Amino acid sequence: MRRMLFCVVLLVCLFCFWRAVQVGATGTDQQAPPAHPKKSSTPNPADFVGSETCETCHEDINKKFAENPHSRLAMLHGGKGVTCEACHGPGREHVEGGGDVEKIFRFSKATPKEVDKKCLECHASAHPNFERTAHGEAGVGCASCHSIHKFASEESLLKVSQPKLCYTCHTDIKPAFAQPFHHKVDEGLMNCSDCHDPHGTFKQKGLHSSVAGDVVCVKCHTETAGPFVYEHPPIRTEGCTSCHFPHGSPNPRLLTRNNVNSLCLQCHTASMNFTAPGVPSFHNQANQYQACTVCHVQIHGSNADSSYFK
Repeated sequence: MRRMLFCVVLLVCLFCFWRAVQVGATGTDQQAPPAHPKKSSTPNPADFVGSETCETCHEDINKKFAENPHSRLAMLHGGKGVTCEACHGPGREHVEGGGDVEKIFRFSKATPKEVDKKCLECHASAHPNFERTAHGEAGVGCASCHSIHKFASEESLLKVSQPKLCYTCHTDIKPAFAQPFHHKVDEGLMNCSDCHDPHGTFKQKGLHSSVAGDVVCVKCHTETAGPFVYEHPPIRTEGCTSCHFPHGSPNPRLLTRNNVNSLCLQCHTASMNFTAPGVPSFHNQANQYQACTVCHVQIHGSNADSSYFK
């Protein structure tokens, strides 16, 4: 009796499960289509009119395009490489509408994200993480710094040459280069992009980095690069900015303190809170003209002595 009752219950469960599956499948099949079907991302070749048609109205832009680095790409594939419609989209509706500006992609009216998406269709390999950089998150898009048709600097198609372009936003940094000791940026011997990548890196402040992970400073200051047998720990852990201002300073060598001894004593004190060795008792710190670096000359690192002597 129990076995028969068990079989009946099992059959009822199987029947209910089968009905549930049938109803679910029917609901999926009868699901209504979306109200706004997604438009195919692949444009119709018939919608392209060619750069010759664009030239009939935009002759002034076409004449200057020969000076544009993008013009070299336009010569690819028999002159059908990167043309006007590669960036502005198919132009058939724009032409048939008598030049209707609403029928063509206009960079001047698009949002920064829309412009970035257009540019990254080709430049994604060079700037794969731009949206997550400081500039990308702040809404500083490609067109904020670059101009395809009206550029001041052919290199990178910048609207304004460096460093004026960077100063338009980074006004707090500009005064540093007016300090008595500074990197020669305003003089034109260096550019902001020599140290910073405006499109973002994996380091803070968009700093360039080598494969070995060295700070950007050693690219020019090779004598401090090492490797050293006896390294100065702050250089490895905190970097050059633990002792130097990166842009400009009122102190020689861009030091953060006007006195070398004061700079060293920030860490090398008798306090037990520091792991750095304290100043020996036989050192006369009252002698203001006797700097620590008179003896400890290899302050960035040494291959001969742990106290950085000669």
